[in-house]
Amino acid sequence: MTAATWLKARLVELGAALCTAFVLIGGLALGVPFLRSRIPETFLYSFCCVSAVLLRAGLDLGVRSIVLAVHHLPPRHIMIPAISRYPAGVVR
Repeated sequence: MTAATWLKARLVELGAALCTAFVLIGGLALGVPFLRSRIPETFLYSFCCVSAVLLRAGLDLGVRSIVLAVHHLPPRHIMIPAISRYPAGVVR
């Protein structure tokens, strides 16, 4: 996935979350009875919609940068010790 494709996908998610938040808060401002009876939940859900998208984008970007950094490390040799005739210290 290229950087432009990733950014476009995150912007679409952020736009959808902002639209949801605006609809909820707009409905609250217009006085929709269902939303007026649940004012704290409406604000909390609006906040959670937007913050979840931002948190996911941050975590995704962090993981991608770690994976990219690991792929650019030079290859390491793995040292495997010789197999013992007496595994786990059991001697008869």
